[in-house]
Amino acid sequence: MEENLKRKTTKALVWSTADKLGQQLFYLVAGIILARQLSPEDYGKVGVLTIFIALSGILIDSGFSSALIRKKEATQADYSTVFYVNVAISCVLYGLLYAAAPYIAVFFKVPDLIYICRILFLVIPLNALSLIQQTLLLKHFKLFVSARVNLWSLGIASVVAIVMAYGGMGVWSLVAQTLGLSLFRAVFFWVFNDWRPRWIFRMASLREFFGYSSNLVVSGIINNVFNKIYPIIIGKFYGMTQTGYYTQADKYQDIASSLISNIFRSVAFPVFSKVQDDLQRLKRICRKNVRAIAFFIFPIMLLMVVVSYPLISIMLKEQWVPSVPYFRLLCFSGICSPFIILFFDLFNSLGYSRLNLQLEIGKKIYLFAGIALFYSSGILWLIGWWISYSVLSLAASIFFARRFLGYGFGEYVKDIFPYFILALASAILSCGVYLLLPSDLWRLCLVPVVYVVLYLGGAYMLKLEMLQEMLSMLKSRVKRGGEA
Repeated sequence: MEENLKRKTTKALVWSTADKLGQQLFYLVAGIILARQLSPEDYGKVGVLTIFIALSGILIDSGFSSALIRKKEATQADYSTVFYVNVAISCVLYGLLYAAAPYIAVFFKVPDLIYICRILFLVIPLNALSLIQQTLLLKHFKLFVSARVNLWSLGIASVVAIVMAYGGMGVWSLVAQTLGLSLFRAVFFWVFNDWRPRWIFRMASLREFFGYSSNLVVSGIINNVFNKIYPIIIGKFYGMTQTGYYTQADKYQDIASSLISNIFRSVAFPVFSKVQDDLQRLKRICRKNVRAIAFFIFPIMLLMVVVSYPLISIMLKEQWVPSVPYFRLLCFSGICSPFIILFFDLFNSLGYSRLNLQLEIGKKIYLFAGIALFYSSGILWLIGWWISYSVLSLAASIFFARRFLGYGFGEYVKDIFPYFILALASAILSCGVYLLLPSDLWRLCLVPVVYVVLYLGGAYMLKLEMLQEMLSMLKSRVKRGGEA
């Protein structure tokens, strides 16, 4: 049974990697093309609305969908009931935001936000329509279907956005990309998945899930609101242009951070849920995930800090250079995110959704206190407080992992330490090479190559576990391919 789960997990991880990597490459390429065509103000107008857009993610990633994955024998009545509830909630939420659009525009003193809001917020009911299809695919490890749907949808939406941008449609090209992605995903998930809701509504299913899911929904709302609150503060006190710089910096650091987070999250929670009754096995799986995340996240984020200036000035043009200091600082908070999300899913798999809610409330009180102190001190002060908030969040997660799983700070540091030290040493040596090169173009082209050689070479000489496992997996696949 353990070998079968391991095989399923490995296959799902491969497809999850292909899916998330493909999506981030699409976002990166499309984002570079769009950023060279659009203004920081265009991005600022969409950026201040991300807090509302993020609410739609609660319908997909929190609440009943997690409860359905965790329940080992969910019925058709369970799925149909959850489908109708989520569609109804999404429609009500869209109606409220549609009515609130004029007030949002007045708050930011940007009149055309009324029309942008009312079109952009359609993503909320669109996302709800494909909730169950995505949940079933994730629960049964059929991530190859999700990968096809996500990549096709994002590809089409990005092409539409680029055409509109070159046609002079400005901010509406960004609206089209976001809305098009949700629309095409909803259509394709229904086409490529044979599940259909039945005319069943079972109150017992709602009562069964409510205690667990209500905590997730509330914590999801709190988390999404506060995670996206900075664009609102910056937009209100510093203007749309500075909001554009911040949102672009956050978006590009998040490409790497969320890539790692989503790859492991799409596999970790279903696996944690299947072995939730075996704490020793759960701890081994959790530690292995921590080491795997550390292997990737430290070198990627530190490399981006090293090459941040040529990366932004060459790829996005000089108009985006003011976002470089924001980008560098946000990379440090991005290091913490995948670990925090991993522990969040670990606690959910153990049924401690109430603990996650309590943690979110405590962390957001800390974040709000910092915002109240530093909102007028400058954007860099706000980002500095966000870094401290990320570190505190990770520390709190490890504290409770020790309490429930016996996985404390000592073991966590032991798991991540070799990867962190190697990534840091590679970054320092790469900075030396950076200073010797004559131009930003040479720095952007050569420094990443030097960094990768240093990091992977060091990992090979030190015989770090994650590299050894990757090489072993690669040799096994090559061998099977040769035998075929």
